Amino acid sequence: MGNANALEQLKLETKDDARLYGCLKELYEQGIPFEELKGLIPDIKRTREQLHMKRMLENNNEVLLAMFSKEMSFLLDAKERQEDEQFKKLDQLIRQQQSFRKSAAQSGPVEKLKRLFLPA
Repeated sequence: MGNANALEQLKLETKDDARLYGCLKELYEQGIPFEELKGLIPDIKRTREQLHMKRMLENNNEVLLAMFSKEMSFLLDAKERQEDEQFKKLDQLIRQQQSFRKSAAQSGPVEKLKRLFLPA
């Protein structure tokens, strides 16, 4: 098969894939037979598609991870805020209880007796 004819055939086989054609042309010019190169085309295309898919998946994973960590930190912040609120409420309840006890103790029967019998 003539040189020009073989290259024309490779061009057809690679279907406007300039980079792939460039590589094959170089190999052909280094003396690798046309038939062998033609046999490589499907493998090269498949491998490149797999790499492309792998890259897309890796990119998707990065995006998903970023989204996930944003979401998680948002949820953790929300949980922290909620816990803070709960602690504040608990603190208020404890203070309320203490002041109730204090006022109850001041007006309770034991206190009245103390006031009556023990000079201040």
